[in-house]
Amino acid sequence: MNYWSFLCGAWMASLTAAGQDAVLTGRITDSKSGETLVGVNVVHGPGQGTATDVNGNYRIELPAGSYALTVSFVGYGTHEETVTLKAGEQRNLDFTLEPATAQLDMVVVTAGKFEQRVGEVSQSLSVLRPEVVQNKNVTNVNEVLGQVPGVVIIDEDPQIRAGSGFSYGAGSRVMVLVDDLPILSGDIGRVSWSVIPTENLEQVEVIKGASSVLYGSAALSGVINVRTAYPRAEPTTRVNAFVGAYDAPRNKEAKWWSDRNPLMGGANIFHSQQYGPLDVVLGANFVWDEGYIGPESVGKDVANKDDPKYHEPAGYDHRGRANIGLRWRNRKVKGLNYGVNANVIRASNTSVFIWDDADTNLYVPENGTVTRTEGVQYYVDPFINYVSAQNTKHSLRMRYYDQDFDNTGNQSNASHFVYGEYQIQQKADLLGETVLTGGIVGQRTRSVAALYSGNSDGDDVNTATNTAAYLQVDKKFFREKLAVSAGVRYERFKVNEDEQSTPVFRAGATYQVHRGTYLRASYGQGFRFPTIGERYITTNVGSLKIYPNPQLDPEESWNVEAGVKQGFKVGGVTGYLDLVGYQQKFHNYIEFTFNQWETPTFQNLGGLGFRSVNTGDARVRGFETELAGKGSLGKVEITFLLGYTYSRPVSTTPDQEYNYAEAPGVTFDHATYANSSSDTTDHVLKFRVEHLFRSDIQADWKRWSAGFSVRYNSHVRNVDNIFILLDEETNPNTSLHTGISDWMRTHRSGDTIVDARLGMKVGKHNKVSFIVNNLLDLEYAIRPLTVESPRMFQLQWSTHI
Repeated sequence: MNYWSFLCGAWMASLTAAGQDAVLTGRITDSKSGETLVGVNVVHGPGQGTATDVNGNYRIELPAGSYALTVSFVGYGTHEETVTLKAGEQRNLDFTLEPATAQLDMVVVTAGKFEQRVGEVSQSLSVLRPEVVQNKNVTNVNEVLGQVPGVVIIDEDPQIRAGSGFSYGAGSRVMVLVDDLPILSGDIGRVSWSVIPTENLEQVEVIKGASSVLYGSAALSGVINVRTAYPRAEPTTRVNAFVGAYDAPRNKEAKWWSDRNPLMGGANIFHSQQYGPLDVVLGANFVWDEGYIGPESVGKDVANKDDPKYHEPAGYDHRGRANIGLRWRNRKVKGLNYGVNANVIRASNTSVFIWDDADTNLYVPENGTVTRTEGVQYYVDPFINYVSAQNTKHSLRMRYYDQDFDNTGNQSNASHFVYGEYQIQQKADLLGETVLTGGIVGQRTRSVAALYSGNSDGDDVNTATNTAAYLQVDKKFFREKLAVSAGVRYERFKVNEDEQSTPVFRAGATYQVHRGTYLRASYGQGFRFPTIGERYITTNVGSLKIYPNPQLDPEESWNVEAGVKQGFKVGGVTGYLDLVGYQQKFHNYIEFTFNQWETPTFQNLGGLGFRSVNTGDARVRGFETELAGKGSLGKVEITFLLGYTYSRPVSTTPDQEYNYAEAPGVTFDHATYANSSSDTTDHVLKFRVEHLFRSDIQADWKRWSAGFSVRYNSHVRNVDNIFILLDEETNPNTSLHTGISDWMRTHRSGDTIVDARLGMKVGKHNKVSFIVNNLLDLEYAIRPLTVESPRMFQLQWSTHI
């Protein structure tokens, strides 16, 4: 009886086990710090998986069988492991993730709006880690973007692969995001770098090439996405304080101060912590920078020589900023989280248009070309994210961005920008791993500014509305060796009463030839609608007038590139080498151009000035190589990013007359590329840097750290010819002597700028660093007529708890 009972029980137990799923649980931690990681994706098949909870734990119920698990998280290397589960089995499997030492395995999200490894992205993409920002002690993100291959910042406007030049701060062709939301001003399409929280960076992702399908109008030449971090399991506090001084210029006669050197200093603090399901991030930043630009030149304004502006420095930047981030992970509804981020800054600073001369007054502004600004900016970002049981991701993100600037020269302006985006994403097994991403976008700007009163009503109120819908499909074939991406976006624009709409498309593919070798190719269209500022600006800068152009048409482009990315491991160092060739063509290209725009009078300098106009067609061709890696050389930890970019940006319609309404009494010929350029050799576009070399190398050994950066910019070959003519004019009533003629003749070989740093850890949590920017004290200008900083020394103290 006992024997038969035992057999019956065993048989029934086996049937019960056979009908039960296995349960796989575990915890995921950082391999170095040991802290648990929240939000890590644990995937066992296309569209199937889960994410770790607030304690870094995961749980998956699976039928018996073998599964290939993929564990991925932004900033960490991807971990893959095969596991075989029996029916009814309960197994614990913990993972530790390495912070992306294998550069090809580093996870990014900007390229496709979902997590991808760098090697799988079909577009050119560079990643800046937060350590670079901390080591160089930059207070604005744009200061470190100059280290990215292919990127140069001209008058605070980002330029990627010579896709844009000088535009007086209007109409960026690069979309700048903070946490996937636009941070460009709604009225003029300009980024205020100081509002971005540098003390809380996860990483900065830079896409090169047209990206309008996912990111809209401004992404004509690329995207810069600044991603901030949420708390980990262990609380984190960082404090950073610094002081510095500007050195005298190499040309001692150009030193404008007579007593002490100009000083700068500041501090920032950051704290992040989890309180159960609540994530809290707090940050603050303060900067006091006296600047290296001296008082404005008196020029012809001798009668008012006692005005304070002729005795006070004109390059200062004083600002304070505070930010907060809150995220609640709902315990009752699995996969639901919501929260809000907010940031506010108050600043007092200046901008300079033209130097007084290229010799002894190189660091002194031309009379009337300084704009002093008192401003307040803030943004509030509420959001809701939900991941369903079917692994469908829903995201609703919003931003209200308010800017209010009190500027001198009748240039005050206020912009109120509202943005909202709903996105749905589904990972599925459709004959292989497939990711479907769709979304709808709406944004509206209300601008109040006498600066933009060139509209048909002649008033200071303008509005801009943008609505869009997009869809992208990402799919893998051939055992996931081939990844294909295709997308479409339909966008509608309305500025005041002018309305236009257009579709744009993109497609790309990567193919993994070997384990560390990826071939890629991509094609993308771009479309950029002119901003309120480009169409309606009306102001003066010194004796030069800036004219509106309400008839300005949108510009279009298409971009194609092909490249190869090769991963490598040499000893303890891993990294990748990327080689790519690219071409981008533009139609109705918008350029900031000088000519005679209105009926000449004595008061308006003969009707001469600048205006944004459609200049015809243009093309940019080039190639780029990038080398990135990190690892160990013996006991020394190293990190490096190097790259060289060559771009040939040319006008393909050099003799085309720019289309605009002609005013009566105008005597100048219609503007063309040929008659408005100072150098038409090869038809190179104005204010373009053709050759760029970038490198940053950091080494850490025991308590010591050292690093250096090298940047090479070839000289701008072509500027507006009017600057040359005014500089060489002998009539004092119609001249503008800046020395630019001699500068353009003598500056032909390019500039090499070197920065260096040395640090030492003091105790367990503190570090002291000495930083020298522009080590060789080079006098240089990226945009002729505005000089960059001379050598600067900084002493930095930081603590990390």
